Amino acid sequence: MEDAAAIAEVHVASWRAAYVGLLPPAVLDGLSVAQRTRHWRRVLDPSSGEQVVVVERDGQVVGFVEVGPAEDADAGPATGQLRTIYLHPDLWGTGVGRRIHDAALDRLAGRGFTRAVLWMLSTNARAEGFYIRQGWARDGRIRVQQFGGAVVIDHRWARDVTAG
Repeated sequence: MEDAAAIAEVHVASWRAAYVGLLPPAVLDGLSVAQRTRHWRRVLDPSSGEQVVVVERDGQVVGFVEVGPAEDADAGPATGQLRTIYLHPDLWGTGVGRRIHDAALDRLAGRGFTRAVLWMLSTNARAEGFYIRQGWARDGRIRVQQFGGAVVIDHRWARDVTAG
C-alpha cells in the first residue's frame, strides 16, 4: 500500500494528458491526488482480490496496471479484466506501456484466465491504436457513462490472454 500515493500521482497526470478534449475540463481540473490515493489504498489492500503491477524508473513509480476478474454479467469465470493501465505521459511511446500491458496479461494467465476484456472511452484514438497493436478488438458491447455532465460512450474490447 506504500505505492498508493505514487500511483495516484501517475493516474492523475495521465488522465489530465490523455483526456484533454475528451472529457470536460472541470472533470480533469477536479482530479485529486488525495482522493485517488484513498482509492488506490483500497485496491492495494490484499483483501481486494485485485493485482496491481507498477513500473518504476529511478525509484519512482511511472506507470501501473490493475487486473482482476471480469465484472460484466456476461463474462464467464475464465474472463479476466484489465481494469486500468496508465503511464506517466513523459513515457508514452517508449515501449514501457507495451511491457506493462504484457505483464498484466501474464498476471491474468497466471490466475487461470484465458480471455480478457477492458473498457475504453470510444473517442480515445490514442488508446485505440495501442490496444489494436496489442491484439485487442471491440466485442460489440457498449456502456454509457457521465463525467461532469458529459455523456460518454465506452466500448468493450476483448482478446485471448494467451495470444502474443
